[in-house]
Amino acid sequence: MDDSEHNNKSDKSDQNVVTRGVHQVLNALFETSPGSHNILVYSDIRVLRDIYPVYIKYLLNNNEIILILTYYDHPSFMKEILTENHKKSDANNIEGYVRDGSLVIVDSLMSYFNNNHKYAADAENNLNFLSLIRILLNHGIRNNKNGITIFSDMGSFFHIGLQYDHDIRNNDVIIQRILEFERSIPSRYKNLELKKFCLYHQKDYESHFVTTRQKAQLLDCHGRSILVMDNNNDY
Repeated sequence: MDDSEHNNKSDKSDQNVVTRGVHQVLNALFETSPGSHNILVYSDIRVLRDIYPVYIKYLLNNNEIILILTYYDHPSFMKEILTENHKKSDANNIEGYVRDGSLVIVDSLMSYFNNNHKYAADAENNLNFLSLIRILLNHGIRNNKNGITIFSDMGSFFHIGLQYDHDIRNNDVIIQRILEFERSIPSRYKNLELKKFCLYHQKDYESHFVTTRQKAQLLDCHGRSILVMDNNNDY
């Protein structure tokens, strides 16, 4: 994307925020500024299911496009969660948002990897992540959207890669491909700003980013905030 500008990693106003509990995480999400790149480490998928409906409704009301690349929940189940947690008067709007392109929910495998389970960035003629972002950004510009918010669950890089790709069995290769993906996401496209949340299950994060250097490399890709969700704490 030639019109993109990447985050300024030297911005001294950026802060790492470690927070626990659904209410605290929601408050941190509401305070997240456009153009930021964030990492969310969550201990339980049920916490995400509590947070998604509230925050996504807020984003839709703010005339944004939302892209959810899900792994541990199927896209159809994700849409069901969003529908069930809206008031009856708003329930039909979820399907409407999907139809008009304001809400896009896809299996992360369809974006990160091709049909041979190879990393999609390495494949030609494949609707990979950046191609999808370009389509949504152009859609947002044409429809006067205020921005786009992306939720990218990174689980498929660990689990599907280990299952299908012999070259990725080396953990250093997994880390390399994740960092490549993290660094590929622009913060702006023309006049439309992106807000990005990269989601890591705590077990994936702790078992693969095992050295201080690996953790530092990952955190350097996320200059804005770190949100640690823990469902063992009070909501």
